[in-house]
Amino acid sequence: MKEIRFRFFVDKDCNWFQDSKPITHKRIYNFNYQNLKRDEQGLFYVEENNSRAYVNFEDKPYIVKSIDISEDNRILLNLNDFSCESLNIDTLIFKENIPYCSVKNGKYEAKFSRPALHQIAKAITSKNGSYYINSRIIKYP
Repeated sequence: MKEIRFRFFVDKDCNWFQDSKPITHKRIYNFNYQNLKRDEQGLFYVEENNSRAYVNFEDKPYIVKSIDISEDNRILLNLNDFSCESLNIDTLIFKENIPYCSVKNGKYEAKFSRPALHQIAKAITSKNGSYYINSRIIKYP
């Protein structure tokens, strides 16, 4: 089995590094997210000119920066790649009091930032020891 060399490291706040140097250029950051994929073993990589540059994530590949609640009560996630999508409540779980959910059609996981956690907490209700959003139960592993 071939040893994987990670070209990129991404910290728990989704700051990207290459060779221990931060990637601060917005276009490179966007390119990396637009070309982020998973291999057969579940490892992340950025596809560049038919080659793979592997990425080591300290936590999850995406961060929910903030949320908005639409007029029809959908929860909209504003992600760190500057995209926005609806929360699939069935994928929302809490690990050590931090919310996580699936994003990008279930292909990836996202961790909620502290501001997003405070925002979603306003939409959570409790009843009989369980927690709900829009009458749907939230899972705790």
